[in-house]
Amino acid sequence: MRRTLFAALGLLFLSGANVGLAQQGRPTTPPPSGNGELRGVITAAEGNTPLQHAGVAVRSAVDSVLVAGAITGENGAFQIRGLRPGAYYLRVTLIGFGPQRREFTITPAAPTADVGTIAMARVAVALQGVEVVEDRPTITIEPDRNTYRAKDVAPAAGNASEVLDAVPSVQVDGEGKVSLRGNENVAIQINGRPAPIRGPQLAAYLKGLPANIVERIEVIPNPSAKYDPDGMAGILNIVLRQDADLGLSTGLNLGVAETDRYNASGNVGYQSGPLTIFSNLGVYADDREIEGINDRERFDAVRSLISVTSQDIDGRTGGKGQNLSTTVDYRLTPKDVLSNVLSINRRHGNDGQVSNYVELDESRTPVDYYNRPRNTDTRGLMFDYTLAHKRTIEPRKHELASELRFNHSHDEDGSVFWKQPLTSGGSASGFPIEGENNFTDAITRQFTAQLDYTRPLGANLKLETGYKGNARLLDRDFRVETDSTGDGTWTRSDLSNAFEFDETVHAAYGVLSRSAGKVQLQAGLRAEHADRNFALVNATEDFPYKYTSLFPSGVIMYSPSQATQMKVSYSRRIRRPGTQELNPFPSFFDLQNVFIGNPELNPEYTDAIELGLSRTGKLGSIQFSPFYRHTTDVIRVDINTADTVNLREVTSITFQNLATSNSWGADLNGSLRFGQKFSGFTSFNVFKMVTDGGSESAVGSSAVTWTARFNGTSQLTQTFAVQASYFYRAPMNIERGRFEAFQGMQFSMRKKLNGDKAVVGLRLNDPFNTNRLRVNVGDDNVQQLTVRRFGVRSAWLTFQFNYGQAPKVREPRPEQPTNTTPTFP
Repeated sequence: MRRTLFAALGLLFLSGANVGLAQQGRPTTPPPSGNGELRGVITAAEGNTPLQHAGVAVRSAVDSVLVAGAITGENGAFQIRGLRPGAYYLRVTLIGFGPQRREFTITPAAPTADVGTIAMARVAVALQGVEVVEDRPTITIEPDRNTYRAKDVAPAAGNASEVLDAVPSVQVDGEGKVSLRGNENVAIQINGRPAPIRGPQLAAYLKGLPANIVERIEVIPNPSAKYDPDGMAGILNIVLRQDADLGLSTGLNLGVAETDRYNASGNVGYQSGPLTIFSNLGVYADDREIEGINDRERFDAVRSLISVTSQDIDGRTGGKGQNLSTTVDYRLTPKDVLSNVLSINRRHGNDGQVSNYVELDESRTPVDYYNRPRNTDTRGLMFDYTLAHKRTIEPRKHELASELRFNHSHDEDGSVFWKQPLTSGGSASGFPIEGENNFTDAITRQFTAQLDYTRPLGANLKLETGYKGNARLLDRDFRVETDSTGDGTWTRSDLSNAFEFDETVHAAYGVLSRSAGKVQLQAGLRAEHADRNFALVNATEDFPYKYTSLFPSGVIMYSPSQATQMKVSYSRRIRRPGTQELNPFPSFFDLQNVFIGNPELNPEYTDAIELGLSRTGKLGSIQFSPFYRHTTDVIRVDINTADTVNLREVTSITFQNLATSNSWGADLNGSLRFGQKFSGFTSFNVFKMVTDGGSESAVGSSAVTWTARFNGTSQLTQTFAVQASYFYRAPMNIERGRFEAFQGMQFSMRKKLNGDKAVVGLRLNDPFNTNRLRVNVGDDNVQQLTVRRFGVRSAWLTFQFNYGQAPKVREPRPEQPTNTTPTFP
């Protein structure tokens, strides 16, 4: 499989000898999703000479919402594609000339509108400060996704993690885990590519990604066969700013809450001739207090209390890191562009806490006191490089794109545990005992090759096809040493282990899209062959697994008017077991809780059906999306509260494939705007999940839960705005347990200085200290209550400064998909 992949890498280079970007005018907004086209030429009334750099804005005649735009080329010509049938008007502006307006209509029978030559008369201009206001909507509803402008949904955010947490249907918990519609198995992408880091390290990476370079968040709950099928809940695509205007532009972003809690970033953009460069460097530190409890009650066969362990947790967790990202584009020919994308991330974390224990008997009388200090130190370094090239024969209709990607990540993790006997008064009694030292050293290497081809097959039919190969190699060494008596003699434990994990995936896809009047259709199929091997080095034992999968997808969309859309979509997704879930050696995350993997796990598959009804008007938009998901071989945690590992009584968490899981529910999203004074959006999500463990398993659950989010912004003056957001998740049952309700709030205000050059802001996170995790798990033998507060409560002072021309969005590259389901010729 590896030889096949490396051969494909070489072929990709040969296939893309000439790659580029067509130049005929310059789009300034992402294209809408239709097959209509507008063209014309802008000239000066005196002399009829072409006018370059004139701005052309296309707006809906129904509600004046901005639909698309372009900048005229050297010959004064412009061309805008992707317009749906409907009535529009265009407005042409250029400093020194009077604006011009024209009305036009796109119909299925006449999809091309040519406004001919528009002559602009010169006018006298007083040179003074000009404020440009873009009337783009906060939320854009498209056939396969909802797009949220980052600066509107999270204007005071400091990093990408905080931006995601402000998006409807998305939640980021206190540990940085991201979920969509309550499901943590969501694929995170950066500019259309899978995030360069996965697993627990992804949370630290997102915190190190500055918010000021996040352009928008795309929520794709039911992706087409063109996309990787990983992520049962769908895809969250973080689109970063990567384009620079002519000349030089720079930006600075600062935020501070306290001495060890800050973020800072700077970006530089440069564009001259065929060369475009955009680079960003960010640093962050996040040190916060952690507190909580773990209380365990043990019972006998008749449910009489045997004993109680009371555990109070007090500590601090912190992380620091630096993130460098650079994009360099070079236009080789009028049709070919070569792109280089480099990302380097360095991170360092520390988690120090003391757990104070009190052991009680059946009458709840204390019989023993002790504490267990723990200190964990983590370090990571990631390098990610992509070489991409694209040949554009006809923009978004006939294109060939290819890319090669290499990723290398090195992670180290060390933890030290002790037991310190105490007196009833809480003072130390004797020397520390039962010492344990855990050290993890992991190196991951990943190689990716991808080829995508798009071409029309007739007037209203388009084909998208391609290949992707991916190889991931992980070497991990876990060493455990113990000092049971506390005399400084450390002995290697049998819990020590090492494993190698290799995974190779080859995939090919084809997607056909067709438009027929007000109806748009799409059908796709992706075929994959995967080969994984989990090898225990010390035990000389392998767990190979090979499988072939098919992933169909489809969309039917009907647009009775430009303001109303109805759709039904289907896709098949996969969740591949992670290395933590496969590793059978125990891995303690504290002295009483341990992970034990299952190397025999199968991947789980989900068939997802989603309906959609959306309507857009002058005051905003509303979207209703019922959904149903059927999952086979579902991977679920199996919690044993009365397990014994390494002579300790612990709560073990392992994993197993259950029979099936069914979930269904609905999303309701709405946006509202009253001029420039107030804008906001709200979302409500309710779903039911039923898990069947099968005839041989007692593990199962049936739960209904719901979430709600509100976000409102008031522009009190032209330079001062306030924003408030609130999130609530209702209680939810899980296998052998229950999550209690969760809620979070945020307030922010911002003030513009020196026009749009600088912004100062204040952000209050969790002002009422309501952000808390509370979980009850157990069975007839043991009941455990876990409560955590993650130190989210804080006050942040932020400052942003821009110099030069603000970056402008150009024609999107293949890794920045704006509307691929469906896009029609």
